[in-house]
Amino acid sequence: MKLFSAVTYARKNLSGKGVKSYNSIIANILATLLLRIASRASFVLLSFYLGERVASAAVVAVVLEAFYVSEILLAPVVGSLSDRLGRKPFLLLAPLLGCGAALCLLAATYLEPHPNIEAFDSRLVLLLLIVLIGRLLEGATTALNAPASLGSLTDSTIGSETLRTRAMTAFEVVTVGGLALGIPFGGMVSQWLGTNGFFVIMALHLLNMLVLLCLLRESVHHEAETHTYGSLTESLKLLSNRHIFALLPAWLAINALIGAWITLTTIILAYSKKMAEARHPGQLLYGGFSQGSATLVLTTFALVFLIGMSIWMLLLPRMRRALVMLLGLGGLGVSIAALTLINGLGDTLMSLSASARFWLCVLLPLVGMGILFLSGFTQAALNQMAAIAEKLSGKRGAVMGLYSVVLGIGQLGGALLGGVAADMMGFYGLMLFSLVLGLLALGSVLYMYMRGDDLVMSDVSSGNRE
Repeated sequence: MKLFSAVTYARKNLSGKGVKSYNSIIANILATLLLRIASRASFVLLSFYLGERVASAAVVAVVLEAFYVSEILLAPVVGSLSDRLGRKPFLLLAPLLGCGAALCLLAATYLEPHPNIEAFDSRLVLLLLIVLIGRLLEGATTALNAPASLGSLTDSTIGSETLRTRAMTAFEVVTVGGLALGIPFGGMVSQWLGTNGFFVIMALHLLNMLVLLCLLRESVHHEAETHTYGSLTESLKLLSNRHIFALLPAWLAINALIGAWITLTTIILAYSKKMAEARHPGQLLYGGFSQGSATLVLTTFALVFLIGMSIWMLLLPRMRRALVMLLGLGGLGVSIAALTLINGLGDTLMSLSASARFWLCVLLPLVGMGILFLSGFTQAALNQMAAIAEKLSGKRGAVMGLYSVVLGIGQLGGALLGGVAADMMGFYGLMLFSLVLGLLALGSVLYMYMRGDDLVMSDVSSGNRE
């Protein structure tokens, strides 16, 4: 629905709006969707392969999380280089690297179908090295796609706040939706094909490349290219821009929050009740749920979040971006309070008293309402980044490259620190961690609101770093 709205609006407003081509918007959105599904499905396939065959959880974690290393390091470089060399080369290179990553992982499974982690020999070292290379290439794939795609969308929506809101919302929807769809899709592929499912991953990347070749137009002009002289250095210099520096703490905090919730929710809920009672007794949302029920909770969270994004897509162009972020943080506060109260209602759902069940029915809608409000935050923040990027001619890719950096750091850090908080205090620890992140974001957004940084960015110009 969001993608259809963006395309329809673009088609009606091509003339005089600075929109290069609605085909480019379609190409960017579809390419991002295919890449996210492929990367998450690949993650699932690799998780099953390593989880069933490698006894060391530490080794599995290190290999899987290597994805973020290349994403964080390469994204700002790609963002800046795309300002100089164009968006299309990097967007086309992304699925090519994705195919290479899938090929590496497939080769690893063929090399050693049944690795023995206890026998640390040269074959095991080679296996882990190949898998590590594959994960680093997958991270590089995202690093190539995200900043170049966001830069292209920014270029294609200059002069139209409504179209930009719809295009950026579509980007966020396919990012979240692709990750959500990739999990069950990867599970089905694994069930049918096992590790041969990496051939399906390669097919998705090839389809991605075909979409880009057929629909994408280059959006960077030569006159814009002349303003960019560096790559990583140029991206780091952008941090001294007051408008970017004011937004990043809030953007980082919310990404860390979302990363913690997505990664830890199913783990915390699905603990065996015996283990949960031994560590943190008396918490309703700490252990005791089946894997299916825990997955359903996370799926419901994602669905409500996506519904909220579709609503905010219509409201955001008419409101101050900082106000939308403040409302989102208010919703976060409501959800945290409601979830904290729900966690204290009893030990298990089956043992709840009639009074506790009544309060559960009262509090659950408050959680949903809070998530609906929170869903507007990411859209407002992404549109704020795009508004800043529009005024920094020749540096749009560099600005949007920070998106992947903060997303990667936030989700990785959120999962790790949130996990420590949950280990210390159970579900209450996750809520306390969420509250700290919310307060950090609140300070950043209030600063933006009081200074009017979220209004028309007329005071931002290329080379101006306050």
